[in-house]
Amino acid sequence: MRQFYKNVKVDTETLQFCAECEICGRIEYGLKVPFLCRSIKTLARCEKGKANKICQSLYNRARANSTQIIAIKMNQCKRCHSWVCDNCFISEDEYGACTGCRKNVSEV
Repeated sequence: MRQFYKNVKVDTETLQFCAECEICGRIEYGLKVPFLCRSIKTLARCEKGKANKICQSLYNRARANSTQIIAIKMNQCKRCHSWVCDNCFISEDEYGACTGCRKNVSEV
């Protein structure tokens, strides 16, 4: 889950936490950024971990909750360990591989 936590970013247009599929680029959204953290300066400080205690705590909690929500919508490939959306994940594969790994195996 730590690896996936690093992939969760903030979409500056919607002010929501999101993660991108590493194969097709589809974006999955989580919770909105807390209201106190929505200014440009505060958001930048929160991302760096240098905001005041209240804003940083709210931001960290919302990001952790969003990570759990987004992780339910995405799958981790057992071969390359990348996080992919449901469309790029082959659940019928005995190892639980993504379409990228499936193409590599079929070429060999």
